[in-house]
Amino acid sequence: MKLRRIDTLFGRIALLIAAVLVISHFSWLAILRMDRRQQQVDYSVEQMLFQLDSIERALDARPPANLPSLVETADTASADEHATVPKGGRSRRLVEQFIARLPQGTEVRLEDETTPRIWIKLPSREDWIAMPILWVHNPPPDNRLVPGVMLVVGVAIVFALLIAWQLQRPVRDMANAAELLSRQREVPRLRERGPHELRQLIERFNRMVADLARIDQERNTMLAGIAHDLKTPLARLRLRAEMLADPKAAAGVTRDVDSMQAIVEQFLSFAQTSESTARPVPVDRRVNELAASLAEQERQVVLSLGAGEGFRMIATQLDRIIGNLVDNAYAYGKPPVCIATTRTPDGYLLVVEDHGEGIPEADKERVTLPFVRLDPARGGNAHSGLGLAIVDRLVRQAGGKLNLVNAHGGGFRVEMLFGGATAA
Repeated sequence: MKLRRIDTLFGRIALLIAAVLVISHFSWLAILRMDRRQQQVDYSVEQMLFQLDSIERALDARPPANLPSLVETADTASADEHATVPKGGRSRRLVEQFIARLPQGTEVRLEDETTPRIWIKLPSREDWIAMPILWVHNPPPDNRLVPGVMLVVGVAIVFALLIAWQLQRPVRDMANAAELLSRQREVPRLRERGPHELRQLIERFNRMVADLARIDQERNTMLAGIAHDLKTPLARLRLRAEMLADPKAAAGVTRDVDSMQAIVEQFLSFAQTSESTARPVPVDRRVNELAASLAEQERQVVLSLGAGEGFRMIATQLDRIIGNLVDNAYAYGKPPVCIATTRTPDGYLLVVEDHGEGIPEADKERVTLPFVRLDPARGGNAHSGLGLAIVDRLVRQAGGKLNLVNAHGGGFRVEMLFGGATAA
């Protein structure tokens, strides 16, 4: 769950802002620390030069002034005994800058004791001068700045996250609207807000949704009108067929009228896009009732129901899904027809499977499009190529995903996966 939150647009913007602020502030802190160390070295060099000048004045005084305990003068032999040539260490930078400020020809050696001392042989003096290395602890340590830097970073991150949250809200609203659109539900008009590019995107998305709704409405109105207008001529044809003197001709005309009536009913079913507001019912219980009804029509189905009471759908949606799939299975496949439900880690799975020859792999993508018929292998009377298109639309309206599979042992398998406990 935590990784999914980070994978969102807001999560990535938040990580980017936090990383930039932390890196920039602590980089500034590192630069400040380096500058303070350089200042410490500069101040220490100035203090040591002042100390050396004071020692020289004390030695040149008449009578000579007393020197502190850590300051002494000695000959070369004593300097060689107590000190060595500078090689490095903590005081290397301080010693290098101190030597650079001394007269040319000055010799310097270091005494590495508990209190480090520096031995200096000036060109103007015969004796060596030993004095302690001074470190000036000014300005104050950098650790005092860390809490302040952390406070500034924290406040900056909070305000930056608030801004990022406002920036990503239009994108999140558009993603939710796209989800509604994919499920054939009504999409409310989105408010145009955010940066200029986002406002342009939202405006064009709203225009696209309006165009799609208009086209869908026109298509459904046309289909419903055609289906409605055909009902009266079909009724007259049925009446005239019953009045025919030849029973065989009458039976043939009646079969044709029944096929045309079934096609008209499919048109009406496809044109019905309004979403039902009825309460969901348990799928397993409803499928049992549908199986009993199908048995009365001499269409036996084999049930394997294991989803439980948590799997619920709108009854009218489920009836139309099962009705179309069983109708296709008996028209194009072979019995037995199996209906199964189960619960998976990804959601609830509803499966309808026949034992026919299946469909070509190349046709799986287009078989759910309206009016697509795989003639002659899957053609037949009373079908207009709307069965799977109706099922696909209903499944998406219910928040599910349709998957068509040719079974390994033969047969055609329709899998419908619904992500929630209530698929409606």
